[in-house]
Amino acid sequence: MAQMGRCRAVLGLALWLIAVGLLVGTAPQTVHYFACWRAMRTETARLEQQLAQMRAEVHALEAELRRVQTDLGRESLARQRGWLRKGEEPLRLNTN
Repeated sequence: MAQMGRCRAVLGLALWLIAVGLLVGTAPQTVHYFACWRAMRTETARLEQQLAQMRAEVHALEAELRRVQTDLGRESLARQRGWLRKGEEPLRLNTN
């Protein structure tokens, strides 16, 4: 009977040692996988933010394109760039 209890104690200790050994053996890999997952999550968040900014820029550029496809829009764009119609003279201010 005492021998049976001793065998159970030894078996229990052996199982605990195996469990601890497996835990210690796999911990570095687990830490590495977690670090990789965290880095990828951070990179994904940054890329999603960049994608949102680019989509907003695309929408703004599409709106600008629609605006300049009209006569009034083309004239407005030309004026912004400093172009003049034939016969027009630029406004000159004397700052003396």
